[in-house]
Amino acid sequence: PQAAGPPLATTMMVTPAGAEMLLGGPLANLKAGDGAVNGRTLTAHIAYTDVPTAFAARNVIAILPGSDPALAHEYVAIGAHTDHLGIAERAVDHDSLRIFNRIVRPGGAEQAGKDATPAERADVNGHLASWRRAHLGTSRLDSIFNGADDDGSGAVAMLEIARYLASLPVKPRRSILFVWHTAEEKGHLGSHWFVDHPTVPIDSIIAQLNIDMIGRGDADDVPTVTAAGESIHGGPDFIELVGSRRRSRELGDLIEHVNTTGGHALKIDYTADAPGHPSHDYCRSDHLEYARYGIPVAFFTTGHHIDYHQVTDEAKYIDYHHMARATRLIADVALQLANVDHRPRTDGTAVNPAAACEQ
Repeated sequence: PQAAGPPLATTMMVTPAGAEMLLGGPLANLKAGDGAVNGRTLTAHIAYTDVPTAFAARNVIAILPGSDPALAHEYVAIGAHTDHLGIAERAVDHDSLRIFNRIVRPGGAEQAGKDATPAERADVNGHLASWRRAHLGTSRLDSIFNGADDDGSGAVAMLEIARYLASLPVKPRRSILFVWHTAEEKGHLGSHWFVDHPTVPIDSIIAQLNIDMIGRGDADDVPTVTAAGESIHGGPDFIELVGSRRRSRELGDLIEHVNTTGGHALKIDYTADAPGHPSHDYCRSDHLEYARYGIPVAFFTTGHHIDYHQVTDEAKYIDYHHMARATRLIADVALQLANVDHRPRTDGTAVNPAAACEQ
């Protein structure tokens, strides 16, 4: 039986011949939007076999017990995801892909539909030729999606936060709930399952801090765009925050206060949090599943970059100093939440866990 919550999308793959039958013509002659005019009605009987996967996917959960008997039954949740995209169907040249994305698609897969202009293609070829002359014999094919930033950065940041909070001579008053979610890339399956089958009472979670990609965000990156599509570049102090005031304005204010008074001095960007923003970031990571139950959430990220959802997302490209600053901010926010006298006050109307997400 299907768990409570919004239904998962059904995805079907068809052969090129099947697609031509559905769309009413050769694929080479079609352009975006033609299907709405030429598409044909399909009548079919679909059967499938539902069997357990050969490789089980599991959430990893840990708890740091609170030190205050009156508050230890409440939890500050911190989450990241441990999965990525696996192995590509075909290998690509690592350096060629990075050079192409730097010039044509600085947002990586976020700009997957963007084609190179003739001038950009010439620029790519020139840079690639120069690179190969300077790095003879270093070309390599790559097919593994390492996911160093997405979301290796968040997963290891949680380990450091856990180590830090556990080392304090006086432990946080509230308990800290760490959840390394599985299958975020498949549609938040791990976090969806957790909130529908929580290991602690769901209403005992006072807030959830989601960490998904905090290892990049430099001045050459394009972490996000404005609603009009204009690029926003990162920088040494850049961090994005999504959802922090949607359920609890007090939570958003607390994060700003910690950032200022704690000496973090990060420049928080809220562009991607805007209602209706085309990137739909509020609906795209594990924090959403907690928000479905009315839990105040905050999604911390340094945004997209040329290696986003690419086989080139490797540890050697992580900005570890930037990542450490983001991690320290999140740790201090978690500690503040765990020690305040009251849980963050919530705003707005009652929530419906089965409702569709609205950016």
